[in-house]
Amino acid sequence: MSSLRTKNLSRRRFIGLSSCALTTALVGSQVTVLKALAKSGDVSHTTPLPTQDVFTSCGMCVNKCGVIARVRDGVIHKLDPNPNFFAKSRAMLCARGNAGTKVVYDPDRLKYPLIRVGARGEGKWRRAGWGEALDLVAKNMNEIAEKYNRASMMFASTEGTFSEHFFLQLAECYGSPNTLRHPTLCLSSNIQGFAATFGTNPTPDVRNADYIIMSGANRAEALITPDSIDMLKGDGGRRKLIYLDPRFTKTAAKADEWYPIKPGTDMAFILALINVIITEGLYDDDFIEEQTVGFAELQAHIQQYTPEWAEKECEIPARQIRRIANEFANAAPKAVYYQGRRSSFFSNDTQMRRAMAILNAIVGSWDTEGGLLPNQKIALNKHDFLAPWYDDVHERLDKGGAAYLSEKDGSWPIFRERALVAEPYPIKGMMVYKQNVLVSVPDRAKSLALMKQMDFICTIDITMSDTAWYSDVVLPEATYLERLDPPEGLAGPVPVVAFRQPCVEAMFESKPNLWIMQQIAKRLGSEIYATFDFSMEEHIDHLVKKNPQILTDLRNKGVYIEKTEPEYGRFTGKRLRTRSGKIELYSAKYAKKGLDPLPVYRSPEPVPVNKYRLLVGRHAYFTHGTTANNAYLHDIMPENSLWLNPREAKKLGLRNGQRVKVKSAVGEERLKLEVTEKIRPDSVYMAHGFGVLSKGLSNIKGVGGSDAALIESKYCPISGNAAMHETFVEISPA
Repeated sequence: MSSLRTKNLSRRRFIGLSSCALTTALVGSQVTVLKALAKSGDVSHTTPLPTQDVFTSCGMCVNKCGVIARVRDGVIHKLDPNPNFFAKSRAMLCARGNAGTKVVYDPDRLKYPLIRVGARGEGKWRRAGWGEALDLVAKNMNEIAEKYNRASMMFASTEGTFSEHFFLQLAECYGSPNTLRHPTLCLSSNIQGFAATFGTNPTPDVRNADYIIMSGANRAEALITPDSIDMLKGDGGRRKLIYLDPRFTKTAAKADEWYPIKPGTDMAFILALINVIITEGLYDDDFIEEQTVGFAELQAHIQQYTPEWAEKECEIPARQIRRIANEFANAAPKAVYYQGRRSSFFSNDTQMRRAMAILNAIVGSWDTEGGLLPNQKIALNKHDFLAPWYDDVHERLDKGGAAYLSEKDGSWPIFRERALVAEPYPIKGMMVYKQNVLVSVPDRAKSLALMKQMDFICTIDITMSDTAWYSDVVLPEATYLERLDPPEGLAGPVPVVAFRQPCVEAMFESKPNLWIMQQIAKRLGSEIYATFDFSMEEHIDHLVKKNPQILTDLRNKGVYIEKTEPEYGRFTGKRLRTRSGKIELYSAKYAKKGLDPLPVYRSPEPVPVNKYRLLVGRHAYFTHGTTANNAYLHDIMPENSLWLNPREAKKLGLRNGQRVKVKSAVGEERLKLEVTEKIRPDSVYMAHGFGVLSKGLSNIKGVGGSDAALIESKYCPISGNAAMHETFVEISPA
C-alpha cells in the first residue's frame, strides 16, 4: 500500500496536467495498481475499451448535480457538468464534484468484505468472502431478534442517497422501528418550524429575490444547488444580501452587510424585525387577512421585542435593525429571510425557524416570485411492498422524547441516552449505511460507549470510516460512479428527476446497495426476501411505468424535466397542510401540546469566564465527514485549525500556528491554532471531519481535532434536532 500512496496525484498536478497526460497518469498510477491489488494477476490492458460519455449524478454530497463522466479505455478520465441539468445545478460542477474520480481510484477504498478478529477499534481484520460475511450478518440479526426483540436492532443511515430506501425497507421488513437518519443532526428543526407555519418546508426563490437575509447558512461554502450559485447572481445589481454569523465566512465576504451576531440571539434579531414591520404598518394587510391566522395574537405578542431591546441581546445596533426591517418590507414580496439548512444552533432552534417563517409571511413572501415557494416534485410510481407483521415489536426507543419527533428520522441525542441505560429496552445491534456515527453525532465518547455495549455492528460504506473501524463486519459498497441507482425526484421550485448509471465496472469485490440488501434479506427468511425479489432494472421500469419518457430522457440527457421556470401562485386560494388550512402565525397545534404558540425569546446561557463558545460549520472543501480523506480535496486543506480572535490569543499568551489543547465537558482534542479577526472574541471555530480514529484513512489519521469529541449532547425539545452550539471550551498550550 505504501508504494501506491506515493503515486497519488496532487491537486496542483491534477489541474496542471494536459488531458492526455492526465489519462496516462490516472491509468498508470492508480488503476493498474488497484487492479493488481484486486486481482493479483496481470494488470496490462491488452484490448482497448470503447470511449464513452456517461450521464450520471454526482455523489460527493446530497445535491445530486448532473455529471457527464468521460470514460476512456475503461477509466474515468474526468467529470464534467451536465448542461441539461440547469434547473438544479445551473450546468456547473464544484471542486468536490470534480474530485469524484478519486473516490473510485482511492487506495483507501474498501475492496472486499472484512470481519474483525481483534478487539473493536484495534484494527485487526481478516478478508472474507461475501457469503461468509453475509451469513455472519444475518446470523447476528436473527440472534438479536430471538434473544431480545426486533427493536433491539437499530438502523442508521445518511439522508440523500439514491438507494437509502432499500436500507430502510430492510429495517421495516426485519421489524425494527429504530431508524436514525441524518436530518436529526441537521435540518429537523428547520422542517418542523416552517411546516408548523406553512404546512411544508418551502424553498426560497433566491434567483429572483431582491433582498435576502441569511443567518449563518454560509451558502458560499455549505453548498446547496442552485441556491449557492443564484445567491451571487442578482438581477441587474438590485440584489442585497444581509448576512449574520459570528464568523467572517466566504458568504460574509460576498454579502453587502455582515453582522457578527452574538451566538444564540438570531431570534431576537428576527423578532425585532417583526416588531418594526408591524408597529410601522409595513406588513401586507391584504395577504395577512386572506391567507393567515393569528395576526392579532402576533401583534400583541411582538410589542415587547423592540429593536432597542434586541440590540442588547444580539449586539446589532437598533438603528440598523430598523433600517433592515424597512428595506426588507419595501423589497417584499421579492424578499426572503433564508432559512438555511445547517446543524441546529441552539435548543430553541424550532422556534427560531418559526420566527423566520412568520417574518416571511407578514410581508407576503409566499408562493410568489422572489419569495418562499412550495416545493413541487415529479411523481414516480410508488415502490410498495408488504412487510411481514410481528406481534411483539416494541415502539421506537426515543418515542415521546421530543414533541414532534420524526418517526423515520428519530433523534440521535435522545435515542443514544436511552440506549445507554437500556430504557425502556436494550439496543444490542447496529446496522449502519454510510452514516459515520463517530464523526457526525455530538459527544463521541458516548457513541463509543454505545458501540461498546453492542453484540454486533455491521457497516456498509466505501471507505473505512471511524464507524466502520469499530464494527464487526464491514461490507464494501460500489461507489456512485460504479453502480446503477433508481431514478429519484428532486423536489424544488423547478423539480427534476435524476438517476445514476454505472460509468465503469465496479472494482474489486464491491457491490451495490440493493444487491447487499437482497442477500441479507435472503438469509433472514423467505418472507423478508419476497419484498426484495426484483432486479434494479425491473425496479426502475416500475418507477417510470406511468411515464416511460422519464427513463428515455435520463438515458439520453441525464435528467428529466417538465418545465424550466418556477410556477408562482399555485397555492393561492388552496388549503394548506396546517390545522387551519392557512399560514399559521399563531400555532394552535403548539398551544394544545403545551408549547409556545408564538416564538418566545430566551437569552442563551452566557459564556463562562475563561471559556469560549464552540462553533461548527461547513466549508466548500469537504462534505460533512466523508471527503476529508479524498486526496485531491485533502491537498487543498490538509488539516483543520482552531479559530481564535487575536485579542483572546494575546490574553492567553498563544501564537498563530502553535498546537493547543481544546477541552470541553465531554472531551479533549489537540490541533493547530489560527489567530484571526474572522471570529468574535467570545467564540472559537473548528472545521468538521478531522481528528479521526480509523487507521484506514491514511491522509487524515492523527491529523487535526474532532468537533464530535467536544460537542455536548443537547437537543431541541420540539424536533429532537441536535443543538450544536451550546458547548463551551477552554484553551491551553498543547
